[in-house]
Amino acid sequence: MTQRIQVVENILNANDRLAEENFARIEAAGVFSINIIASPGAGKTSLIEKTLPLLKGKLRVAAIDGDIATSIDSDRAAAAGAGASIQINTGGDCHLDAV
Repeated sequence: MTQRIQVVENILNANDRLAEENFARIEAAGVFSINIIASPGAGKTSLIEKTLPLLKGKLRVAAIDGDIATSIDSDRAAAAGAGASIQINTGGDCHLDAV
């Protein structure tokens, strides 16, 4: 038998609050940011690798990469020209909503 539990509160409230705080900090610093989220293998890192060389010398670019366990995408962003490339290993979640 399946039991249904109605959730009255948004279970992502904490994430949403953190996302709002992060956005406010980024905006206050005058930073333009792009958040790329897609399924594994969709081409996110390939897009970044193709885009970073086009921005070199025009903008300062940094990358924050989320991965379950490796630094492969972060290493690729650094090699493509990201001035800073930060790896966050999530240990299970495949995306970082609030970043």
